[in-house]
Amino acid sequence: ATSNFLAVGSESGVVNLYTEKYSKTSLYGGSDSGVGLNATERNPLKSIMNLTTSADSLKFSADGQILALSTRRETNGLKLLHVPTQTVFSNWPTSKTPLKYVWSTDFSPGSKYFAVGNDH
Repeated sequence: ATSNFLAVGSESGVVNLYTEKYSKTSLYGGSDSGVGLNATERNPLKSIMNLTTSADSLKFSADGQILALSTRRETNGLKLLHVPTQTVFSNWPTSKTPLKYVWSTDFSPGSKYFAVGNDH
């Protein structure tokens, strides 16, 4: 999560992006303030359906501009989302990027660098 967004991944590969105007606890039916969310308030801001197997790792850049989504269950299972526009980058990774199976991702503290841990 960032200060503005929360990403929740699923076994089906769908990643839902929520605004952080609600706490993580209240999103799941608990409550920080004594008031939970009803079903109509749980609608995601965006559903990202670019992974075809379980979303194993979700990582926001330090500046909150990019969300990395990855799965360990398929080769080249990595996508990057530009959070402000809620658009998945189509120019990277490409079919020629030698990712193989992605095990971990991380951004540098200043969001200038992106690291991928894989089995290659």
